[in-house]
Amino acid sequence: MPSIDRRALMTGIGAGTALLTSSADAADAGSLRVSDLRTAGLRDPLAVGDARPMLAWRITGPDTTMQAAFQIRVAGDRARLIAGDADLWDSGRVVDTTSTGVRYAGRPLGPRQRCWWQVRVWDATGAVSSWSAPASWGMALADGDWRGEWLAVESADERDDRLVPPRWSRTDLPDDKGPARFRLRFASDAGDGPFTIDTRSRLVGLSLDGRPVAVPVWHKDAYGPPPAARFVLPLTKGEHVLIAEVAPRRDGDTVSATLAAQLRSPHAGGGARRIVEGWEAATPYGAWRPAALDARQDHFAWPPTPARLLRRRFDLAAVPRTARLHIAALGGYRILINGRRVGDDELQSEPAEYRRRIPCRTYDVAGLLRTGENVVAVMVGDGFYASYQAPDGRYAYGPAPRRFRLMIEDGAGTPFVLGDDRWRHHEAPITLSEIYAGEDHDRRRWPAGWNAPGFDDRGWDAAWPAPPPPATPSPPLGPPIRVSRTIRPAAIRRIGANAHIVDFGQNFAGRVRLSVRGNRGDTVVVTHAEILDRDGALDRRNLRVARAQDRYTLAGGGTEVLEPVFTFQGFRYAQVDGIADLPPDQVTGLVVSSDLDEIGTFTVAQPLVQKLWLNTLWSQRSNFRGNPTDCPQRDERLGWTGDAQVFWDTAAFNMDVGGFTRSFTRMLRDDQAANGAYPMWSPSPRGLGWGSDTATPGWADAGVMLPYVACLHTGDRSVVDDNWAAMAAYCDGILGMNPDGLWRHGRGADLGDWLALDARWPGDETTPKPLIASAMLARSLDQMATMAAWIGRADTRHWQAKAARTRAAFAQAFVAADGAVGNGSHTGYILALRLRLVPDVLRARAGQRLAREVDRRGRLLTTGFLGTPLGLDALADAGHDRLAFDLLLRTDYPSWGYMARQAATTIWERWNGDTGDVSMNSFNHYALGAVCSFLYRRIGGVEPVEPGFRRFRVAPLFDPRFASAGVSLDSASGRIETAWRRTGGQVTLDLAVPANTLAQVVLPGIDRTCRPGRHRLVVRA
Repeated sequence: MPSIDRRALMTGIGAGTALLTSSADAADAGSLRVSDLRTAGLRDPLAVGDARPMLAWRITGPDTTMQAAFQIRVAGDRARLIAGDADLWDSGRVVDTTSTGVRYAGRPLGPRQRCWWQVRVWDATGAVSSWSAPASWGMALADGDWRGEWLAVESADERDDRLVPPRWSRTDLPDDKGPARFRLRFASDAGDGPFTIDTRSRLVGLSLDGRPVAVPVWHKDAYGPPPAARFVLPLTKGEHVLIAEVAPRRDGDTVSATLAAQLRSPHAGGGARRIVEGWEAATPYGAWRPAALDARQDHFAWPPTPARLLRRRFDLAAVPRTARLHIAALGGYRILINGRRVGDDELQSEPAEYRRRIPCRTYDVAGLLRTGENVVAVMVGDGFYASYQAPDGRYAYGPAPRRFRLMIEDGAGTPFVLGDDRWRHHEAPITLSEIYAGEDHDRRRWPAGWNAPGFDDRGWDAAWPAPPPPATPSPPLGPPIRVSRTIRPAAIRRIGANAHIVDFGQNFAGRVRLSVRGNRGDTVVVTHAEILDRDGALDRRNLRVARAQDRYTLAGGGTEVLEPVFTFQGFRYAQVDGIADLPPDQVTGLVVSSDLDEIGTFTVAQPLVQKLWLNTLWSQRSNFRGNPTDCPQRDERLGWTGDAQVFWDTAAFNMDVGGFTRSFTRMLRDDQAANGAYPMWSPSPRGLGWGSDTATPGWADAGVMLPYVACLHTGDRSVVDDNWAAMAAYCDGILGMNPDGLWRHGRGADLGDWLALDARWPGDETTPKPLIASAMLARSLDQMATMAAWIGRADTRHWQAKAARTRAAFAQAFVAADGAVGNGSHTGYILALRLRLVPDVLRARAGQRLAREVDRRGRLLTTGFLGTPLGLDALADAGHDRLAFDLLLRTDYPSWGYMARQAATTIWERWNGDTGDVSMNSFNHYALGAVCSFLYRRIGGVEPVEPGFRRFRVAPLFDPRFASAGVSLDSASGRIETAWRRTGGQVTLDLAVPANTLAQVVLPGIDRTCRPGRHRLVVRA
C-alpha cells in the first residue's frame, strides 16, 4: 500500500453524523503481492542460531485483501530456487492466514548452510500472487565449528602480571570508625616499581617509607566502589615499607577490610619480582600481625591498559566467491581487511552475560579480499567486558585478558585465517578506552599502513593464546549497534582563546567527531555534559564519577579526524579545548544506537504533546544500544528491568523491537536465579541486584511483560517460545512463596512506586508495597494466560485459573466495599483500575474516587515509575477522559509539559529534574515517557488486539483542545494510518487498513469492523 499524503488526511469533508465510506480508488488497487521477507525477524541475516527459524512477510493488494493460504519454498541455491527446485522445503499450499511468523519445517539445516526462500499467497477469492523476490539466510556456526585459538590482547608485562595474580588479604575490625592499616615490608633494587592495588571498599591512604603517596579521590555518590589503582613507586636499593589504609566495610554484624595488590619490584639484572602476598595488618593495639588470606579469592580486576593493534598476513591464489568472517570477543573490537573497514557496526562485542554466552558476528568479506597478499587487522579495547560496570567494577564478568577469536572461511567452510601464532600485535595509540571514562588517543603513535599489506611488522610481538572462556559464542538475535544519524551543531560559543562550547540542540547518546588542524603534540579535549549551569559552563554534577571525556594528542601535518572508537557518552553540550577556531562544519554529533527500524510516528496539533512524543523517541534512541539502559551519561548505564517493563509498549510503537526483545530476554534468562527470579538489571554479573535473592515487583516482571508486548506487536511467537519455561518458573516461584496469590513474601529490593511525588526517599512506601506486588503478579499471570492462548498451549486454562485466583485475592485484600483501594494513593487506584483488579460493580466508584483524589491534589499525579505509565488510561477507562487530557496538557510541576517548558529535548528521570537530587538525576531517561503508548492508542487511535496487528482497534478519544492527531505505523502486517481532524462540531477520521488485517472502529455512534483499504468516517464529537 503506498504511503498516504498526510496533508490530504488533514483535510475535512462535509457534514455528517455517523457516516462510513470506503472508496476503491483511494486504496491500493494493484495486484496481490508479497514483500519484505524476514527470517528470524531480520532481513537476509548471515548467521541465524534458530534451528527452525520463523519466516514472515507482508502482503499488499486490492481492497479487502485477506490471505487465505500460503506456500513457502526454500532451496540451498538461489538459481535452484528461481527454477522451482525447492530442495530444502516446499510447504505446499497451506490454508492459513498467518503472515507474521511461520516456522521453517523443511529438512534439518546444518551449520553455515545458506538458504534461499520465496513465498506466494492466495486471497479469499482464490487469486494467487506471484512468487516474491528471493530472500536468504545463513545458519550460524555450531560450537564445534570454530577453529583456531582464542588470542590474548595484552602486552607481555600485562600477561606476566596476570600470571601472578594478587591474593586477597583480610583483617577484621572492632568497628567501622576508622580505616584498617596494612603493611608490606620488602627489599628491592633501584628503579620504578609499578604497584597495583584493589579493595572491596576504598583505598584512603598510601605511604612508602613514611612518605605519603597521593591516592585517587572517589565521588561520595558514585554507584559502586573505586576500581583498582596503579601507582609507579620510585624505589631505591634496599628495604622498604609500604602502608595502605583501607576503609572498613560492614557486612551484617561483621566489619572488615580487604585488599589485593601486586608490586612489580625491579631487579638490577633486568626483569622484576612480583610480590602478591606477605601483607600484615595492624591490631587495635598498634601491633602488626600477618593478614589472613580471605576465603573469597575473586579474580583481580586490573585497571585500564591501552588498546592493542593486531594484524595477520595471508595470501590468496584467487579470491573466493564467498568468504565469511566470524568473530567473538571479550572486549571491544573493530576489524579491517586491506585497510578497509569490515562492517559498519559499533561497540562490538555488545553487552552480554559473558560467562554464559559471548556475542559473535558474521560478516561477508569477499568484496574486501584480493589476489596475493592480504591483511586482516583488529583493534581491541576494553569494551563492555573489561570496562567498569557499576556497581560491580571492571572485569565484572570474568578475568583478564581481553581476548578474541576470529576465523575467515570460504563458501565450503574451509578456514584460511584463524587464531594462531601468525598474528602480530602492538600497543595502540588509544591509551585508554573505557565506556564511562571515554578515550585517550596519542595520534603521533599511529603506525602508517598497519592495517594494509606491505607494512613491516617485524618489530611487533607474536600473539599468544588466551585461556578459553567458559561460555561459547552465540549468534545475534537483533540488529547491531550503528551510527544511526548525525547531528550538526545548533550553536558554538567561544569561552576562551582555545575553548568552545558546542550546543547540538538535542540531548542524545553517541560521540563527537571533529575535523581539525594543529601542531604536533597539541592536545584537544572533548568534555561532555547534558546541561549548563547558570553561568553557561558545563554542569556535570549528575555524571558522578563518569569522566565522559575524550582526549587527543595531535600528530600534526594536516587535517585530522578525531573520534572515539570503543565508547559513547550521553550529552547535549560538548566543550572542546585546544582549538583556536571551531567552525560548525568541523563538528558532527554521531548518534549511536541499536539499528532498529523506526516504525511509528505520532502527530498532533498540540505542540506540547508533540514535543512529549519526540522527546520520548529521543530517549529511546539514546538508551536502546545492545540492551535497554536507564541512562546513557552517568556512571550507571544499566539495563534496568523496571524501566524496560513500563516502557516496552511505547517502545514497540516507536520501533521494531522484535529481535531486540529476543536478545534482551536472553540476557534475562542468563541472569535468572534458580528460584525463577529475574534481576533488577541485566546483564547483572552478581546476582539479582542490591543483595536481593528474590524477585523485585515491577522490575522482575519484565521477564513476562517484554515477551508479551513483543509478540503482540510483531506476531512472532518465537519470543514466547524462547521464554516460556523461564516465565513459568518466575511466576511459579512467586506463587510457591505466596500460595494465596497475594505477593507478600519474597519481594526482593521492594522498590514500590519508585520516585513517587510524595516519597521522602526514592523507594518510600507511598502505596502499600504488597498491593503493588500483587497487582504486578496478577498482570503477569494474565499475560501468561493470554500468551498461552496465542500459541495454542494446552495449559491455557491452568494459567487463567491462576490469574483469576490472584485477581480475586487482590480485590478481597485491597478493595473496600465502597470502591476505596489500598491507602487511597493515586497509584493504588490506577493499578487496580487499569489492570482490572476492581470488581465490575465497584469500578465506577473506584474511578470516581481516583478522579476526586487527582482533583484534590491540584489536578496532578503523585505517581512514580509504576503508576505513571497507566494513569491516563485508568482515568479514560473510568470515563474521565477530560481529566486525563488536563494532565497531559499540564505545564506546572509535576508534569510532562513542565519538562518541555524547561526546554527539555529528552525525558527526565524525575519530575523535578531541574531541581532534584544531582546524585541521581538523569536528563535522558525514558521511563516517564511510557505515557506515549497512550498517545498512540487513545489519541492516535491504534491499538493491537491480536498478535501482529492481525486485528487492531481504532478508538481515539476526542478533546476540544486537540484539533487533529494521527498515527502512521509500519506494523508487522503493513502500514496502518489514522488521521483525524476536528472541524466545528464534527470529526473526520481517515483510516488505512493494511491487507490481511481487520480494524475494529469505535467512535461516537459507530462500532464496526473495517476491512483492508482506505476509509473515511465522520462523526459529531
